[in-house]
This record gives sequence, structure tokens and C-alpha cells, in this order.
Amino acid sequence: MPYEVKLLQLSPSMEDGTVTAWLKKEGDQVEEGEELYEVESDKVSAPVKSPATGTVHQLAVKEGENVQVGALLAILALPGEKLEAPAPVEQPEPTAAPSPAVSAPASAAPPPAAKTSRTGRIFVSPRARRVAKELGVDPNTLAGTGPGGRVLERDVVAASKAAPAAPVAPAIVTPAAAPAAGVFDAVRLAGMRKVIAERMHHSQSTTASVTLTSEVDMSEVAKLRSQINTEWESKFKIRVSYTDVIVRAVTKALGEHSAVNASLVDQEVRRHKDINVGVAVALDDGLIVPNIPNADQKSLLEISTAIRALADKAREGSLSHTEVTGGTFTITNLGTYGVEAFTPIINYPECAILGVGRIADRAVVRDGEIVVRPTMWLSLTFDHRIVDGAPAAQFLARVQNLLESPYLLFV
Repeated sequence: MPYEVKLLQLSPSMEDGTVTAWLKKEGDQVEEGEELYEVESDKVSAPVKSPATGTVHQLAVKEGENVQVGALLAILALPGEKLEAPAPVEQPEPTAAPSPAVSAPASAAPPPAAKTSRTGRIFVSPRARRVAKELGVDPNTLAGTGPGGRVLERDVVAASKAAPAAPVAPAIVTPAAAPAAGVFDAVRLAGMRKVIAERMHHSQSTTASVTLTSEVDMSEVAKLRSQINTEWESKFKIRVSYTDVIVRAVTKALGEHSAVNASLVDQEVRRHKDINVGVAVALDDGLIVPNIPNADQKSLLEISTAIRALADKAREGSLSHTEVTGGTFTITNLGTYGVEAFTPIINYPECAILGVGRIADRAVVRDGEIVVRPTMWLSLTFDHRIVDGAPAAQFLARVQNLLESPYLLFV
């Protein structure tokens, strides 16, 4: 019986993908685990391995074609099978988008990849944004051909080859069609934004979330950074960040408090042996959480290097499937945006998430005297179904202890 190769969901937010290249052609032999095609999605751009051994009987999708998760990509003839000539494969038609209330004349409709003037948020895939920068194309002026109008790599390439087009006249909203609430830009809840909305709502409605906060004195970490960077800048051309030290402290604390390094699956609490810490990375149209596998087994330098490499790959859209799955705990830092403290939402099905606020000089009492210290607020949101308040508080207290006495990170 022939084997059907279908598009897998390579990241939690993936709804569709573009087959950017076939690494085998019809008639070629392919081994299980051998790379078969390359795919680009909202967050991942990577080669995909063949799920079976056989002969490529039919390629159902052309290079550059965008299809939904679960769509048929290819048919493999398993060893010993003889199949008839390939028949045309019909992919399911995408659901038609509702007609806009007001539209421009038909003659003003831009062709794919044509330059246009648009208002509202423009969604651009990470790979398209990278290629646009290389080719000197402004992706915000393109009419995307991807789902929900997303600008894809092929749109950027087409625009770079095309002659400059006359600007398209924007649609004119007549008084009768004007919104009663005033003037606004409407952005359809689709793609990455839609998936994030669904996952956050699912987490909030499923978990029994509770948030604990703690103020941490970062004086000793600041001294440690200064000492380390004196060495690292000349030797490794890298500077250790506060996030790097926080990740190191969290991994050590997770090793001592396994109740927080857990998840609830099929009414079963699973305390994970591996400590895979995810660090949230903000993108133009959402966020992604690449993971540092076995973070507890890595040195501070290795953690620092890994965080930078994963962040770069996230913004380039080149993260692999394994780099965005398998996390057991998440850290999200909004301190760089000036946020004091916040209530993060659990990255379900993980048990907990740590929110990091900004570091600022604040008045504190030490030995009965008011002094100024650089302090930081940590916010631990945890699932009370999986872990009780006391163990969660003990974990947070241990993280605070490690940061206020950072020499403990090295013993």
C-alpha cells in the first residue's frame, strides 16, 4: 500500500507551510530519515526527513506552493510495490475570505507581489523579511500571497525582479460605510496571531494559574557581570547578560525542585528528568519560545552562546522543529521594555513560567538602614493543579537566593 507523506505541524503555532524545495524528484529512492523536502512556516524553516523508505511515486505539491498542515505532499511506493501512473491530486480548497465592506475598483486590484499602499499591520514571514533586507525590498509595500495576506519569500523575490509599479489608489470609505465607532485599522486575527490567541486562551481556561512575586537584589549579579565581561569580551567577543545569569539560576533551582519542572498529560503529572528551558523571543508578528535542551548541564558561557544563537535563528525564521518543542519551563523577560512586574501566562502544557521585570535602583532596607540597590521583580505563574503554593514559593525563593549570592551558581 502506498505511503502518503503529509505536511506535519513543526511548531505549536504552525497552520500552513510552503514547500520551498524538493530534495528528491519522482522516481528517486528515499530512505527513512533521509531529507525529502524543505518547508517554511511562520516560525520554522527547515528540511524535513522522509517518514518511510520507498520510491517517490508522485509529488503532489509544487515548489513554492503553500498548503495547510495535514495536506498531502507526496506519495511513496514502498519496497516491492508497483503503482500505476500518478493521477492528479486535488488539494482541499482554502476557505474563501469574506468580502470586504468597501473595496477599490477592480482595475485597481494589485497582482501578487505588486507594490501597494496599505494600512494596518503587515504580516511578513521571517524568511521573507531576511530576503527583503538582502534584496533591498520594503516588504511593507507588498501584497502578500500567503494566508491572510502574509508576505512570503516568493513575493519579495518577484518584487525585486519586477519593474517599479505605479502606486495603487487606496480604497475610499464612503460615509454610509464608515464605522460608527470612528476611524480604525482592522487586522484579521489569523496566522501566528490567531494561534497565539487560541493557545493563551486555552492555557488560561485550562490551568489553575497563580502568580507569586519576589523582589531580588541584583547587586552581586551586577558585580559578577562586570568581572566576567572583562574576561569574555577579550577572549570570546561576547558579553554575559542578566538573562544568561537568570537562566543559569533557574536551571539550578529546577534541578532541586522537580515539582516545578513538570506537566499534566492525560490526568498524569509528569516530573521531567530533562531540564529544557525556553527563553521567549519577540518577533514582528508574535513571539516564539526556542528551548535550551539539558540547560542544567551547560556552563554559563554555553547558556549565553545558546541564547544568542537561538534568538538569531528565531528572527531569521530558521529554527528547527526540535528547537521549538520539548520545553519543560519558560522564562519571559519584559524588563528591557521598562516593565516593572507582570503576570505571564503559562506556556501550556508546562507547569510554570517565570516573568522577569526591569532592574532599577530602588530604596531598600539593609541592616536597619535605607540604602539604594539595583533590584528586580520576578513573577512566577504556576498551575495549582500540578504544584501547591509552598513548593512553588520554595522554588522562587531558591532562584532569589542564587541571584543574590551568585557564587552558588558555580559550586
